[in-house]
Amino acid sequence: MVLKCACPGCPNREKPAKVRKSALPTPTDDRLTFHTFPVNDPKRLRRWLLAVQRDVDFPLRYVSQMRLCSEHFSPDDFKTGPGKIRRLLKSTAVPSLFLQNKEYARGLIKLRLNL
Repeated sequence: MVLKCACPGCPNREKPAKVRKSALPTPTDDRLTFHTFPVNDPKRLRRWLLAVQRDVDFPLRYVSQMRLCSEHFSPDDFKTGPGKIRRLLKSTAVPSLFLQNKEYARGLIKLRLNL
């Protein structure tokens, strides 16, 4: 099953391991990684949901299946260490970087001009 990044407008998808080109095609810091929402930390979960423009009362059974790609986190949000193969988020990480969806922005401009 291919998972899509939960951030609105983000085109990134997680491919199954057998579809990926190789296990470590790029340095660890450059690879796209996907992260689960912190369902066990209600305060941080609320901040994540607000950051990706989701209702804070979104059912947990759906939130636990959602993923957010690494492009929405700053480099400081990741744990560092020698020989790290997996990119892990710090327990304080909250998504803060968002892509500007050009089509969405154009739609808003058109909407404002028509009002």
